[in-house]
Amino acid sequence: MSEIDVDAILRQGQNFADEVEVYVSRYEDLSLEQRQMAVSSVFEHAGQNIYIRVIKDGRIGVSATSDPTRIGDAMKAAVSSANLSEKIEGWTGLAEKAEIAAGKDPYDETLEISADTAAEYLSRMNAGAEKYAEARVVTAGVTLMKGSSILANSNGVWLERKFTDISLGIDAICEGSTGYDGDSAPFASRLNPEKIGEQTAFYASASRGGETIESKKYDVVFSENVVDSLIYELFSDAVNGRNVLTGKSIYANSLNTEVANSKISFSDSPMEEAGDSWRRFDTEGTPTKKLDIVKDGVLTSFLYDKKTASQAGTATTGNALRAGNGTTTIAPHCLTISAPTENVLERPCLFVKEVIGAHTANPLTGEFSVEVANAFLAEGGKLNRPVKKAMLAGNVFDILKGEITISQSAKAFSGALVPQMRIPDLQVI
Repeated sequence: MSEIDVDAILRQGQNFADEVEVYVSRYEDLSLEQRQMAVSSVFEHAGQNIYIRVIKDGRIGVSATSDPTRIGDAMKAAVSSANLSEKIEGWTGLAEKAEIAAGKDPYDETLEISADTAAEYLSRMNAGAEKYAEARVVTAGVTLMKGSSILANSNGVWLERKFTDISLGIDAICEGSTGYDGDSAPFASRLNPEKIGEQTAFYASASRGGETIESKKYDVVFSENVVDSLIYELFSDAVNGRNVLTGKSIYANSLNTEVANSKISFSDSPMEEAGDSWRRFDTEGTPTKKLDIVKDGVLTSFLYDKKTASQAGTATTGNALRAGNGTTTIAPHCLTISAPTENVLERPCLFVKEVIGAHTANPLTGEFSVEVANAFLAEGGKLNRPVKKAMLAGNVFDILKGEITISQSAKAFSGALVPQMRIPDLQVI
């Protein structure tokens, strides 16, 4: 790939704008897909993207290109975008040069981006699935990625970051019942492909012959996947500074008030050792640090980037991430929860491994109605009897006000560290 003269882009931009920012992202990845126990496709990519952001008279313009020969055109497009955009009242400027804490990037030096490496992961997942021979693997996939980024701006910021990612997924079927499991991590040492395959085949096999249960309120245990896609997702939306400013958050007027049970706290911990998205700085160059969002049930902070912080008359929390088009989004780097812990499956409950329709939950009110998948009546730490077709209905924000408990163990997701969660008296239909 061609080398990008970042300094030249900054100098060029200063001829047209008050401030200039350049974000260069480079990557190589390989995906291997399996269908019916045979490799069906291999995709390999390598590329780079150059994102240019300019500020002119308090207006922000963004443009991007993957072609180094068109950087001049991208600069003109960014300036034109700024001229057409709305002025950001209170704009405090791009990030200033600051001391960045020492630490590692989520980068595995030993990862080899090759079809042989991906094929080995597939083989290991399939081997794990063989423990439940009655289940048949339908599809499986592996994606390997290695990348780096450079962030620089006209205030003297120059920061570089490297990352790797290994994503695994597999699904199986057994007499009409299905199972799925997957995981991802920046380091090979954190993944257990055999266990992923075994879990997938187990859920497909164990879900056969599900029974119909009575419609009533149950103590329900959400798997890490459900907690992430339903609880964490809606909570993150509610504390997003952009949603707060536009009135799309239930917490918009709740800062420094009680929004959750006093035993519950949420934090963003960008360098949490068990997390997988370590970040010493965000994609605007702001140093990151641990941020208490909810402390003992009280909402103490929203998440901001430079733009939304300027609009809110406060400081950025260092939660800017880069979207595919070069604009910034706002999200936790590693959302963590503190709550009372227990063996969540010890007492009688309905355990739910997956839900269908989490995306239909109302992000403003928190209300949801979802279908369960791979659900079981559980007790004594065991999944005893599979449940056939049921719906869950409730409200995420009400759940957080209740007497929830969580597992001691947690699973790392992109942007979160997620435990299982036991929720009392949830409506099951």
